[in-house]
Amino acid sequence: MASDYLVEMLKAQRHLQVKAYGSDPYEGSEVQRINFMKDMKLALEAELQELMDEIGWKPWASSRHINREAAVGELVDVWHFFMNFMLVLNVSPAELYERYMEKRTKNIIRQKDGYDGVIGKCPVCKRALDDSAVKCTPDDCVAMEMM
Repeated sequence: MASDYLVEMLKAQRHLQVKAYGSDPYEGSEVQRINFMKDMKLALEAELQELMDEIGWKPWASSRHINREAAVGELVDVWHFFMNFMLVLNVSPAELYERYMEKRTKNIIRQKDGYDGVIGKCPVCKRALDDSAVKCTPDDCVAMEMM
């Protein structure tokens, strides 16, 4: 079952991180966890760039290639850092699945309704107002901006 694979990968990733850091970075203080996530974001971006380096994507270059083996290797590196975010935020495979399905449904509705990426967002903080995780309203953001 696919969720079993994800559970096993998360366990293996946590073990790898504990071994690499000598302690569990996911149980550190909030500041330590924030710094860890910052490092993971930078590492994730670097690995995504390495993935793109294996693909002939540049519109100004004539090469159109996909070095699949190397690209998959970089994708695995991306996955390592993505799993670190899951671990530090304590996101279970079930929660990730549920949240994915909720967002997928919302994205289908947005596309059906002609989503343009602008309408339906707070004019101040630019967050999507139809997202259940967004707690602001345009009035809240205007008030915060005036402080």
